[in-house]
Amino acid sequence: MTGTDEHPRSRGGAFGPVGRVLLLLGLAAAPAACGGAGEGGPAAEAHEHGGGAVVTTWTDSLELFMEYPAQVAGTAGDPWAIHLTRRDGWSPVAEGTLTLFFTGPEGSAHTVRSDAPARAGVFTPAPTLPAAGEYRLEMVLESRGRRQEIPVGPVTVHAAEDELPHPEEEDGDGITFLKEQQWEVPFAVAEVERRPVPASVRASGELTAPADRMARISAPVTGLVEARAEAMPAPGTWVEKGEVLAVLAPTDADASYARLRGRVERLEREVARAERLVEAEAVAEKRRVEARHELSVARSALRAIGGEAPSPDGADDDGYRFHLRSPITGVVAERDLSPGQRVEAGERVFTVVDPRTLWLRLKVPADEAARASRATGATFRVEGSQALHRAASVVSVGDVIDPQSRTLPVLLRVDNADRRLKVGMLARARLFVGDTVTGPAIPSEAVRDEEGLKVAYVEAAGETFERRVLELGPGDGEWTLVRSGVSPGERVVTEGAYQVHLASTGADEAAAGHGHPH
Repeated sequence: MTGTDEHPRSRGGAFGPVGRVLLLLGLAAAPAACGGAGEGGPAAEAHEHGGGAVVTTWTDSLELFMEYPAQVAGTAGDPWAIHLTRRDGWSPVAEGTLTLFFTGPEGSAHTVRSDAPARAGVFTPAPTLPAAGEYRLEMVLESRGRRQEIPVGPVTVHAAEDELPHPEEEDGDGITFLKEQQWEVPFAVAEVERRPVPASVRASGELTAPADRMARISAPVTGLVEARAEAMPAPGTWVEKGEVLAVLAPTDADASYARLRGRVERLEREVARAERLVEAEAVAEKRRVEARHELSVARSALRAIGGEAPSPDGADDDGYRFHLRSPITGVVAERDLSPGQRVEAGERVFTVVDPRTLWLRLKVPADEAARASRATGATFRVEGSQALHRAASVVSVGDVIDPQSRTLPVLLRVDNADRRLKVGMLARARLFVGDTVTGPAIPSEAVRDEEGLKVAYVEAAGETFERRVLELGPGDGEWTLVRSGVSPGERVVTEGAYQVHLASTGADEAAAGHGHPH
């Protein structure tokens, strides 16, 4: 950009893809006397001058909000107020060096350096530029071992103070919410983007364990729970498939397990004897075949109740005790026994759940049931958290509406490798039920419900916001299409909108004050 702007304010512009100047507004300079008072005569009329600017621009990691006064060639001006915010966490830049590079008329170069912020987030250099004309300004922040370039735009320097333009009246419709206030609360903004958003319906539901990933383990035999050197796994303990959960000593009241163990051992000896006799041709082959068959049947009966084969050498001192093992890998959800307790055959003693895959059981309102048949996935949030989760695949869509709740069941699969989600959590979901629609979209958390209207707060400049009434389209729980109210490229408040709302009502006026403590 070259040439002199005819308007008394600096022009906004962007240099390179990393930054974009949002707004350049005229600032009124302090009143300056245009002439002296004659002795004994009336005082000369004082005039206000403009020529300064307000600039807001963004890079991938920073937001720059800058206010600077009118610049007169060769004259030391008032300090600039340069606010730098880290977009990750919306915190002030509290350390580092900021260098201003001015490229002036005919390529002249001037550098101004601030070795540290005057206070967290605010640098206050006071440049003196030698010649009138339009300078191109770029900044470099060196902080935390990183160099970050911030393209800004043109800065106009006037030849003399009496050439400064008169200030324009400021638009008083904006909501003022200072950087110092933003840094004190959770705050964030996001850009309005054109993006595809799938049609969806709202539904509520619950996270459950799939049938093949939950084992309700019962005692196959009646017996006493034996104390072991290693403790039985408590609820919350991760166990592997086949891991011993408890050891039962069958009692006389139910000796079926012991009888089966004894029968297997006897038949194993009988098979070994038949093998020797057949080899010696003392008995017919039929005897060995029958013995093997009886042993196979006995072993099958023992395995059917989860029993173990005896050790080959008969030295298994624990052979007649029943080892209760987990049939799946997962977490012990329930344990209903303790050492010394007597349990009956068929009594449930453990529940083990594999939580790495869950089911999301949704209840879709009956008036949306026809659309639910086209379900392709869902996003959802669980109670006590605003984190957004996804269910990428549909397991089944019901065919019968529950007459009591007037809802249709829809089952979706949820990957839960990190185990953050828990069985039994309630969920609020958006079920995707149709084609995607492309248009301007904003993060769903930017939408507020105020007096029955859907509104968002738009950042017009770094400390100035506007309340916009929205007409919404479909949403997927993360993004919501906006038919009117905002445009692509604008930025909406996604976190801290309530504080901006308070500022708009005057409730935050005392904290906001009437300017900066620079």
